[in-house]
Order: sequence, then structure tokens, then C-alpha cells
Amino acid sequence: MPAMNAVRGNSAPDMWLVDADSFEKKSLRETLKELLGAQSDAAVPVVAMGKSISLEAAEDAIDAGVRRFLTKPATSRILADTCRELGIFNASLTRSLLVLEDRDTVYETLRRDLSEQPIQAIRATDTRSLLDLLINHDTDAVLLSHCPCETNFTDISALLRFFPGGSVRPIIFIAGEVPDSELKSCLVQGQAHIYCVDYPNLSRFLLELWSQQASRKAPGGRIYDILHEREQEHLALNHHAIVSKTNDKGQITEVNQRFCDISQYSEQELLGNNHRILKSHHHSPEFYQELWETISSGDVWRGEICNRAKDGSLYWVSSTIVPFLGNNKRPYQYIAIRKDITHVKKVEQDIALQSKLASLVSEVSAGILSGHWADVHETLSTALKPLSEFLGISHISIRIHRTDQVLAPWENVASDVCQSPTISISGVTECAAVPLQVDHQSLETTLWAHETELGSLTLCTKGGRLAEIFSEQGLINVLGNVISHSLVRWISEFHQERSRERLRRAQSFANIGTWEWNLENDELFWTERVPMLFGYPEGELETSFENFVAAIHPDDRAKVQLAIQASIDHDAPYQIEHRVIWPDRTVRWLLETGAIVRGTDGTAKQMLGVVEDITAMRETKQQLSRQTMLLNMLHDSLTAFVLEGKFSATLDSMLKSLLELTGSEFGFLAEVLFSAENSPFLRIQSITDISWGPESAEMYSRVGTDKFEFHDLDNALGACIREREIITIDESQSEGLFTGLPDGHPKIRTLLSVPIFIGSELVGTFALANRPSGYDSSIIEFLGPFMATYGVIINSQRMLDMEEVNRKSLVRAKLRADQANRAKSEFLSNMSHELRTPLNAIQGFGQLLQSDLKLNEDQQDSISEILSASTHLLALINEVLDLAKIESGKLELSLENVPVSLVVHNALILIKHSAEKRGLTVTTRGIEHLHVTADWTRLKQALLNLLSNAVKYNRLDGSILIEARLYQESWIDIQVSDTGHGIPESRIPDLFQPFNRLGAELSHIEGTGIGLSLTKQMVELMGGSIGVSSKVGKGSTFWIRLPAECRDTYTSASPTLCLSSSSDGIPDKLQENKRTILYIEDNPANLKLVERIIKRQPRFALVSAISASDGLRLAKNYSPDLILVDINLPDMDGYALLDQLKSVEKLSERPMLALTANAMRNDMQMGRSAGFDDYLTKPINIDELMNTLERYLG
Repeated sequence: MPAMNAVRGNSAPDMWLVDADSFEKKSLRETLKELLGAQSDAAVPVVAMGKSISLEAAEDAIDAGVRRFLTKPATSRILADTCRELGIFNASLTRSLLVLEDRDTVYETLRRDLSEQPIQAIRATDTRSLLDLLINHDTDAVLLSHCPCETNFTDISALLRFFPGGSVRPIIFIAGEVPDSELKSCLVQGQAHIYCVDYPNLSRFLLELWSQQASRKAPGGRIYDILHEREQEHLALNHHAIVSKTNDKGQITEVNQRFCDISQYSEQELLGNNHRILKSHHHSPEFYQELWETISSGDVWRGEICNRAKDGSLYWVSSTIVPFLGNNKRPYQYIAIRKDITHVKKVEQDIALQSKLASLVSEVSAGILSGHWADVHETLSTALKPLSEFLGISHISIRIHRTDQVLAPWENVASDVCQSPTISISGVTECAAVPLQVDHQSLETTLWAHETELGSLTLCTKGGRLAEIFSEQGLINVLGNVISHSLVRWISEFHQERSRERLRRAQSFANIGTWEWNLENDELFWTERVPMLFGYPEGELETSFENFVAAIHPDDRAKVQLAIQASIDHDAPYQIEHRVIWPDRTVRWLLETGAIVRGTDGTAKQMLGVVEDITAMRETKQQLSRQTMLLNMLHDSLTAFVLEGKFSATLDSMLKSLLELTGSEFGFLAEVLFSAENSPFLRIQSITDISWGPESAEMYSRVGTDKFEFHDLDNALGACIREREIITIDESQSEGLFTGLPDGHPKIRTLLSVPIFIGSELVGTFALANRPSGYDSSIIEFLGPFMATYGVIINSQRMLDMEEVNRKSLVRAKLRADQANRAKSEFLSNMSHELRTPLNAIQGFGQLLQSDLKLNEDQQDSISEILSASTHLLALINEVLDLAKIESGKLELSLENVPVSLVVHNALILIKHSAEKRGLTVTTRGIEHLHVTADWTRLKQALLNLLSNAVKYNRLDGSILIEARLYQESWIDIQVSDTGHGIPESRIPDLFQPFNRLGAELSHIEGTGIGLSLTKQMVELMGGSIGVSSKVGKGSTFWIRLPAECRDTYTSASPTLCLSSSSDGIPDKLQENKRTILYIEDNPANLKLVERIIKRQPRFALVSAISASDGLRLAKNYSPDLILVDINLPDMDGYALLDQLKSVEKLSERPMLALTANAMRNDMQMGRSAGFDDYLTKPINIDELMNTLERYLG
């Protein structure tokens, strides 16, 4: 109470705020009565505040006159709102401002400015702390002063709207801190209460903003809140539904983004149009008329509409169209709210299709199950027709595995039985083997019968959704089950009918007869088939043993009679093959099998037998035997040709076998060639020697050469070449055709002449003559494999001949090139030596003269010119010599770890004077701490060439920049850029050609045209590359790219390489119990590089060998933990070495890795197939090499 009196003594308060939780001894009611009773002005409202309030306490507070009760914590906003409700509009309360600012200095300045006003700043330094503070503090506004790098202003402002009060809580940006694009994005997204102010006006703006909010929440605050809520509802509707507005004429006046998205039209395309732009023609005119009548009369229309998007696709929407009525009760605009239901309509359509398909399958099943096996095609065609028409089936194929049990019913029914493991029954289309059309797809299911695979059912359809539903719903499986069960039933019915037929004809055998011979009375009985087997019509041959014997071929009668007698006398099995001569003189083969029936006393009583026509079987056996002999001959001939390459000997052997297999008297094998006029002629490669005199014998000796050729093909032998088809001549045709044969030539009675093709190219021919039975289609078919093989051999020989010609040409060209290179290199080397000798005297005496102090100024100037010219000439000689060494492969490199900065500084020293003379500024960038694998001297020489060019071809007072940078982690680029005249893009391809100065030879600038060519070859020898980019009038940048090195491995001197193959002792490294690696490589530079790499890993020790034999010896002696092998070794290739290493028992399980420059895909596949555990390629990727070693050595 003293505190209350002190306050009252100063001025009357606007409101009493009582903390109900602070009164422990007295009740709240007594405290409030005391407070209110002491007031002189009872109009001052009292507000109580506490953590919670009971019903009893609330009644006491009301009775005591408390106007409001606030629950802790009561924020400044809650207090402000309470003041406004109680009519206290001038309440001055501290407002809270949540500030996102990660810069300490800026925040302190901001906090200090805000503290001068009733504004409390709460700081957040990142997005996470901002959200945490927003959850725990009811702030009046959020200031996004500076956005951390992990997100942007747009995302943060959108995120703040998700928190309670977020839709009305002001979000303030600082002008200049937020990009315009993000600020516009926030406004475009429809976010309300977004403001942008500058720092000086921030405090004033906040107070005015909160004042405006307070005024809105007074009389008009509720209206504002309602409008704001409607605005948010409108925003939600726009995000969820497809909305459009039209005027009373139906013209579109407004659409939302979802309308544009689904229709694929832009807002500009839609506005001013009517909805007919989306018309799909799915609905009738009456549909649209009824819709318009409904909404134009002021009623709401609801329904489903199919629309067409801009790309022609259809989509469905559920639409509600609401008319807005004016004072005249007539619509002045319409709003349509739609929902995309395309997926729903699709599901409905699929369900309808499923029902239709299921009904059709049921109908098809009934039709198939009612059919008979003999009417299978008609049954299937009729039953499947409705389903085929609905599904768009172009072909239905039922393929059944070929077995006697399954195949039998349709042997005489199915018209498309193929000689293959399956039979196709096609009743719907012409042929089961119709190829699948381009726009069709096949649906297939397996036919099962009692858990046994019977075959397959394939439907060729137009595809689309119908086919998908048919497959997805398993209807094809249902159809397959119906067909499977029908097939099983049809097969059963067929075998039942066939069994009944067999019973009716128990004694009737196809081409088989039986006989009984009564040995006691010599009576012979045979069935009706026996006379037919002997060539007589049924019933014409009288039954008797004499007639039986008379029908047997005379050459076989004796052996048949002996066999019969041996069976009667000794019970020898009676089984014999013999010939019979039919009345038309046709010879047939029969097989007879019989047995003797004896009485109780052992006397032969009867002989029973079966006779069978085996003519076809014997002919098949003979044909099969001849076919086997032909194939074996062709295999042997082709193998001999491939292995030995003897063309003529192979053809001679083939012709000899061909005559024996066909029974021909003579023949020839020829190659078809073409003259310069493209006229065909024959070159005889093999021929039967039928010489009839010395002249003909001499002609036959020229077989296979251009001396035995036939250019005149206007005869019977040339007919197959002219007609490009097989020619056969029988005896009746041969008369008069071969009248032009030389005297003594054997007569040609029958002839077969066959052209040989490779693809469509005629490459050869062969001819056979005088086969006794002539040459029919069967012999031509029999010779099919020979034709193919003969064509292959001719074509192969031609390719071999061409390869030999090419090989000889290449060898000659290589010899000429090698001789020219050697001559050039020797010439350049000799010229270099001869030029150095006089230059030595010129430079030596010139230097002596230059040191003479008695010379006057003109003499000194002359001596300087002499020395300068001789130095330039010496540099030219050195470059020419280096070029000669590179081209001859004699340039030696010492690869080591080279610091880029050191080699650059060394090169700059040499060009410093000439650069200063031209007023050039030379700068470096990024060259420190970078190391490359290179030859120190050659890298310096390459850099010096580039720098010299940058000086010579630069403009006066220009600049040169030497820059180094890392490229793809394992390479270093060293760039030299100048500000010269630049190089035209068309001339850049000629830049690295020797002696090509691109026209600079006509200028006053000295040069040879060798430097860049030499630099390129030296860089590539060091495993790098060189390139250039240039702009005319701007300058050029040359870059050298070399393998990157770790700086810790740098050595100032040339590295030494320990080649263990030259020492019989164990290297010291092996004494340290390290994991040992054997590297077999003949290139010293590669050995040196790998040694430097291995030195980085203290757990590994390297042993190396420069030949396969040395490597094999070291591997056997020291059993290394891992072996690295180069493929191209001087004494043995890497694959042969791998086989020998694997054969050593103690090495067979050790990892063996290839490390080679053979980096083609097939090389890598061959390496792994050969047995290498891994295959690494050059140039070496150090990380890959070390990771691989770690993987195998742990």
C-alpha cells in the first residue's frame, strides 16, 4: 500500500495491474477490497494477473470489482489489447521486436537506437534461433535485418507465416539489405504485412505501425480482421481449386494459376475468351445448353465436365458455377470453382473396361469348352472373335510342345505344323508365325495341365490401356486356363477315338505284313499287306513259298534261304534284310523277323514272321551317312585351310571327296573374277585330271594360275554364271550341247553347274559331271553345306591375299619412313656438330675482343652484334638438336618432384633483361606451394620458350602473367598470358608445327618456328599436355598441364632408383618388416615415378626389376606381398609373365596387378580375363594407385 500511495501522490494511474501470485498471507479478495477502498477515483480499472485462477477466486475478483484477469505470461501485446478493451488508448507499453541479425556491430547500433523508445529488441543470429525465439516469445513484429547465408529472405518470411499470429504479425526488411527480386517474390506470393524501411526511420515507423494496428482494432479492427481472414481463405482456395470468373456474356475476366497449369494456356490467352476454348466435344450441345440455362437463370450448377488442354490432352473436372446477382436479380458475373477428377474418371473407366473384358472372357470360355478336337480351328476362331475385336487382337498363337501324346490330334488338322520343337495352332489368323507389327505388343501366358507345362498362349494386340487391364487383371491367365483344360479334354477324346480305331484294325499294320508257314504241309498264309510289299496289288499274288522266293532279289535269295534253314535246324534268330524286285523293276528293301514253333518232341511245326518295308529307312541312313561324311570333309578342309593356309591343296582334297560322295566321274572348282570391263571369267582352282594327251596334261599343270582361265562363257559351262542360277543337264538334254569338246575329252552325259555367292556377290562356281542317276533337287539340297563352305574359303583367301598385299605395302612404307627419319636425324645431328665447331671459335674470340678495353665504342657495338647473332644461332642449333632427339626417341628425361615457384623464378631471371627493354610488367599468381612431376631442365626450357614468345610478340609496355592452378585434383596448369596482338583462330592448328611461324618470319622479330613444336613434344614426353587460347587484339594464353605432386616429396637433386634386379642381396627395406611390392617395368622414368609415390607410405617397401626374367627371379626369391606388372616388357609380355608367376605355388595367391599404358576397354577386359587381380592404367593416378595398394595390402 505504501507503493500505491506513492503512485497516487504523483498522478492518478490509467489502470491498476495486480499480481495475484504475490499475495501469500491475505486472500486476493481482501487485497483487492483494500486497494479499491483506498482509491479516490473508483473509475480506475483494476486488472489481476496470475498463473491460474480457480472458480472461487474468479468470483471473489468479480465481486471485488476486477475488470479483467490475465494469465501469465502476459505479453506487451496482451496488455495493449486489454487497455484498448478498457478504453485506455494512450497506454504506453513496451513493444517487443524480434531481430534477425548476425553482425554484432550492426545489432548493437540497432539495439541502442530502439532502446530510446519503448521497444525491446530480442536478437536471433540464425534461422534456427529465430524460430526458437518465435515459439517462446509473443513478439509484436519481426525485423529481418540481415539474412544468414544458409537461406534467403523469401523462404524465411514464408516460414514465419506458419506460426500462431503469423498471418498478421508485421515482417520488416531493411532497405538495401534484401535483394529486390526476393522482396518482389514475397509480395507476389500474396504475403500481407510486409514492409521495407531504412535504418534511420525504423523506430518512428514501428511506433506508427503499431498505432495504426491499434486504431484498426478499435472500431474497425473487427472488420479488418474479417477481411484479412477472407483474404487468407481466398488465398487457400486459389492454392487448392481451379478458379475462374466470367462476365455476364461468358467472357473470362479472371483465372488463377491452377487454371493456367491444368489448361496449359497462359493468363493472356484465356482472358477475354470464353470457356469454349477448352471444349473437348465429349459432351452434347444439349449438355452445354442446359448448363447455360441453369446459371443464367441465377441457379447454381454442379456437374462434371471433360475439357481439352492446349496440347490436345483431355482432363475432367468437378465444377460448381455460382452466378453473382445484381439488384435486378440478373447475373452480372459468374465464378466457377473446379476440382481435377481426371484420375477418378480414369479409375471409373478402368472398372467399366474390366467388367466388359471379364464378360467377354466368360463368353469366350463357354464357346471354347463346347468345342470338339477335330474342329479346333473353327471353335477357337468363333469363340475368340468378340474378344479379338474388342481388344484389337491381330493374331492369337497357341504353341504346344511337340510330343506324340499332345501332337497327335492336330497332325492332320493344323495347317501350319512346323518342323520345330513346338506346333502352332492358328485359327484366328493365317499363320502362327506372323511377325509382331510395329505398333503392336504381345501378351503371353503359359499353358499348364496338371502341373505340367503344355505350351504357351500369345495374343498380339494394338496395346494401350485395354491390353494393360487385360494383363493386370490376370484375364489372360484365365483364358489360358480355359484353353489348357480344353486342350487336355480334346487330347483325351482323340486318344479314346484312336484306341477304338486300333481295335477295329488290330491286324492292319502300316506297311507291315505277317505270315505263317506250316512246315508240315508247306502251306503259307500271309496278310493282305504282304503282296503290296512285294509290289503287287492286293489279292493278285498267289500265296505260296515259291512266289515268295521268286520275288526276292536274285543276289539275296541264297542268304534268305540259308537264314530260314538255320532257324529251322538250329533255332538261330531269323532277322534279315533283303531286297525285292517289283514288277516295274523298282528295288525295295524289306526287313523280315521270324521264329520257329516246335512241338513237344522238338520238331519244327510252324514258322511265324513279320515283314516290313525299310526302303525309306535305309535311304535315310545312307543319306545321313553321306551327309555326315560331307560335313566331316568340310570341317577337316576348313580346319586345314585355317591352320595351314594352303588354298590349292584344300580345294583339291574337297573336289576329290565331292566326286566320291556324289558318284560323279569328274568336275572342277573355279573362282569367278571380273575383267577391267566388268566381264566375268573363270579361273580354275582345282580340276579332275582327265588329260588325254601331252597338250592337255600341260594345260592341267597350270591349275590355279592365270594360265588356266575361261573367258568365253557363252556355252553350257558358263550358263550358271550368265543366269546366276543352278544349271542341271540330264542325258536327254546333253546330246548336242557339248559338241565343241576337244578330241579325246570324255563325253559329258549329265552335268551340275552351281554358282557360289557371298551375299549377292558372285565369287565362284563348281561343276560335276556324269553321275549315273543324274542330278536332281535332292543332290542339290545335299550339297548346300558345300556351297556355303566353298564360298567362305574363296572369300577368306581373297581377304588373306589382300591382307598380304597391305602388309607388304605397310612394311615398305614403314621402312621408307624409318630410313627418312634416321637420315633426317643423322643429318640434323651432323649439321649441329658441324655448326657448333665454327660457332665455338666465333663466340670464343668474340668474347676475347669484348674484354679488350682498347676498343672504341663502334668496335664494341660490332662485337656485341656478333655475340648476339652467334648466341641466337647456338639456341637454334640446340632446338634443332632437341627436336632431332625427340623424333628419334633419344631424348632422356629425369622425372622428379619440381616446385612450380622455383622453376618459374629461374626462368624469369633469364628473360628479365629482355622484358625490361620492352617495358613489360611481369607478375606471378598462385605459383607457391604447388609441385609437379617433371624433368627440371626440360620444364624450365619449355617455360622459357613460352616466356620468350610472350616477350617477343607482346606490345610495348604490355604485361605478362604467369599463373598456376590445380586442375581436377591430380593436375597442375601453368599459364603464361600476354597482351600481344593475339592469334587468329584459323591459325591455331598450325601453331605447334615445326618451322611454321604463322607469317612472323616476314617481321623484324627473330625466331625459328621450332620452339613451340619442341615445347609441345617435351611436355607430352613428361606425361603432360599443352594448349592455347587467344583473342585477336587482346593477347594469348599458353598453358602447360602436368601431373600434380605432393610438396613433401620434393628433392632438389635427381632421384635415384634402386633396381633390385641388379643385386642378389635383399634390399634394406625388406629388413624393416614392411609390406613388400615388386614392380616389373623396363622404363626408368616410370620406375622412378612409382618409387617416389611408394615413399609416401612408410608401411610399403618397393623392389623393382627392368625385365620379366629378373622380376620372376626376384618374385621366387623374396615372395613379395604384391606384384605390379607392365604389359609391354622387352623379353616377355606381361600375360606370359603372369602365367609363370601364377605357376609358382607360393606366389599363386599373391595379388598381381597390371600397370600399363594399354588403356583401351578391350585391353582392360583382356587383362582381367587373363587373371590380373586389378588393371591400372598410365598416366598414373596417384590416389587410385594408393587406394588400390591399401585395398590389397590392408
